[in-house]
Amino acid sequence: MRQGSVQTLITIKRKEGTLMKRLLFFVVAVLLISMGNAYADGNLTLTKSVFHEVEVKGKDGKIEKKMVPATTVVPGTEVFFVVTYQNHGEKPAEKVVITNPVPKELEYITSTITPSVGDLKVSVDGGKVYDDLKRLEVKGADGKVRPARASDVTEVRWLLKSDVAPGGEGSVSFLARLK
Repeated sequence: MRQGSVQTLITIKRKEGTLMKRLLFFVVAVLLISMGNAYADGNLTLTKSVFHEVEVKGKDGKIEKKMVPATTVVPGTEVFFVVTYQNHGEKPAEKVVITNPVPKELEYITSTITPSVGDLKVSVDGGKVYDDLKRLEVKGADGKVRPARASDVTEVRWLLKSDVAPGGEGSVSFLARLK
C-alpha cells in the first residue's frame, strides 16, 4: 500500500463581505491505492482535479453550463473531484483500490461508478469501515443510532473490477458542496 497527497489551492469568498481568504485545501489529504506488486513498481499514477459548474454566454447569446477548474468558490458551491489513473508500466496494475478522503470543509453529495467498472463504498467513520451508504449507521447528536446520510461520508472508495492494462487509464469522481 502506498500513500500520496495532492494539494489544490482554492480561494474561498465569504458570502457576507468582500473579504477573501485563501485556504490550502488538502483535497486529497491521503490518497491510498492498493494493487499488489504493480503499484510497488510505481506504475500507476494519479492526477487529482477539482471542477465546478459555471454559466457562460455562448456566441449565439444563449447561456450554457460549463465545467471549469475550481479556483474560486463560495460556500454552497458544488465541486466535482476527479481522480484520473494511468498505468505507465509494462505489467497490468492489479486489484486497484482508490480511496479519497472528503475534506472536512466539504459535504459529500454523491459518487457513481459503472457496475461493470467497479464497486463504490463509503465510510462514515474516517475509514474504519467501508460499505454501501444505505448499510451504514452513525450516532446522532442525541446519542441514538440512525441511518447514515450522504452528509456523514468521510471517505469514498472505488474498487476496480479489472486490472489496468499497460497504457490504460480511467477516472473516478465524486460531487461535494463547500460548507
